[in-house]
Parts: sequence; structure tokens; C-alpha cells
Amino acid sequence: PLKAAIMRRDGTMIAFLAMMPIRLRALCELTLGQSVLVSPTQIKVSLSEDMTKNGLPWEALVPQPLEEMLRGYISETRAWLMERTRARHDCLWVTRFGSPLAYGQIKNRIPDVTGRELGIKVSPHLFRDIAVTTLVRESPEDARLSRPLLGHASYGIVERHYNQAKGIEAGRDYAIVLDELRGRD
Repeated sequence: PLKAAIMRRDGTMIAFLAMMPIRLRALCELTLGQSVLVSPTQIKVSLSEDMTKNGLPWEALVPQPLEEMLRGYISETRAWLMERTRARHDCLWVTRFGSPLAYGQIKNRIPDVTGRELGIKVSPHLFRDIAVTTLVRESPEDARLSRPLLGHASYGIVERHYNQAKGIEAGRDYAIVLDELRGRD
């Protein structure tokens, strides 16, 4: 049961980052009743000014597939892990002993699990890159939506640091040209 609980916690963290790519520090600081607001009809993530890099509050509703997973984690897995040692706190992510999962633990755990399960290590920050790149590649006309997605003050930051779509397209174009040149030999 402990191994299953840890796997469910890890899977929930990874699903969270995939659907709500917040910064690692904010992920580690999520607390029930403060930044994770659970109601019978929805779950809202509300990051205060001190939880964001730009000092602006950020909030979003948890998407439906993640909401179901997160509710299960909170009500069953987290509760079970906390009860094992009678731990008492509101931190969302907990260790096998029920204590808060620390920044370094989450930072190392996510790549370890993704590496084992997917064959490639995905760092917590890479989820942010992936989100923006996917958005821009799938819907270029909506590229500016990446600013609120990542909680940035301006789109320029996103364009400079996160959007890999142009590089990917350039790489594909380069590969096509190389294939054409090889075909001429």
C-alpha cells in the first residue's frame, strides 16, 4: 500500500505540472485551504504575490481530468499518508511519513519518476517549456495566451525564454534540406 500511495502521489504531481505548469517553488508551497481551495464543485489554485516570481497573484481552476485525480489524492492518498504518523499540517504534497515534501525532494523526484516511466527525465521547469511550445505549435494565433498560462508579466519573457516552437520548426526545415541534399549525391 505504501508503494502504491507514493506512486499515486508522484503521478498526481506530474499530472499537475502537465496541466498547470507552475514554478517548482509554488508547487512545493501549495497548501490546502490557502493556495488550494477545494469546494464540492471545483478546485481552485490561488497563488499569492509571495508565491510568484513577478509578485502578482495568479489563480486558475483545476482542469476536470486533474481535478478528479487531485481529489482522490487529497481525500485518500494524502489522508492515508498523514494518518500513518498522525501528522498535522496543510501542505499538499507529503512524504511517506506524512511530513511536507521539501523543494529538493520534489525537484529530484519528478525527473526520477519521469525517467523511469517515460524513458526521459523531465524536470519540473521543463513542463513550463513544454506547455508554451505545445501551445504555440498547435495554435500559433493563441501564442500570447502563454503569458497568463505561466503567470508572466509580459509576453516578451515567454518569447525569449520558453517558446521552443520556432527552433523546432527551424530544425525540421534544416533536416528536410539535408535530406534533399543527400538525395542529390
